[in-house]
Amino acid sequence: MRRELGTMVVVALALTSVWACGGQTLTVGGDAGGDSGGSSGGSGGSSGSSSGSSSGGSSGGSSGSSGGSSGGSSSGGSSGSSSGGNHEVPANHRPNDDQCYQPAAPGNCEQGGSSSGGPPGMCAGDTQCTAGTNGRCVESGGGVLYCSCTYDTCSGDTACPMGQTCACHGSTYNNAGNTCVPGNCRVDSDCEGGAGYCSPAFSTMGCGGLAGYYCHTPQDQCVNDSDCNSGYACTYAASSSRWTCQQQLLCG
Repeated sequence: MRRELGTMVVVALALTSVWACGGQTLTVGGDAGGDSGGSSGGSGGSSGSSSGSSSGGSSGGSSGSSGGSSGGSSSGGSSGSSSGGNHEVPANHRPNDDQCYQPAAPGNCEQGGSSSGGPPGMCAGDTQCTAGTNGRCVESGGGVLYCSCTYDTCSGDTACPMGQTCACHGSTYNNAGNTCVPGNCRVDSDCEGGAGYCSPAFSTMGCGGLAGYYCHTPQDQCVNDSDCNSGYACTYAASSSRWTCQQQLLCG
């Protein structure tokens, strides 16, 4: 009887140990640890992945994009463009002297002459200008208004001495007929090896007019009047052999 009782006690203790060590306790611990660990690991992995991918990738991409935009396109492009050479085309330049061979436009003093109540002068119309070729009765270019006869004194560039150009009737700043004026070019192809521009230069002395024809140069400070401040004209400066902004004198 005692032996049987002892055997039962041993068996009961063994079952208790199995229940405690291999059963619910380990299962509960495994679920908690596994779920917790898996969830934690998943959370950590998700967090790490999200953080690494989103933050790192986005930051790196954004940084790379910013660097590319800053260094390449914007800064380099606009800086190079503004600091490069001046390729502006002059508003007035001379490809040839064809205009000199065209008929002169009628004069603008058809109602001139003191007897007709128009501006005073030596003529009241083109018919009174007969002392030369293509006589025209025109108003003065500035200052006191008066009428005078103008005539063609050259038929084209070849009719002028070396170092002079035949400024055609009706051309920029020329208020007279065809006339020889000074300069260092006759047509655009005379400038910068054939790739430049020959332009009429405005005279800043007196009441203005045509000073001559000169080549534009890479050293020019301006190309057109719009490059200068108000009251200044872009014209050729013989002292520095380039085009600069020069103050226009008042004409009265």
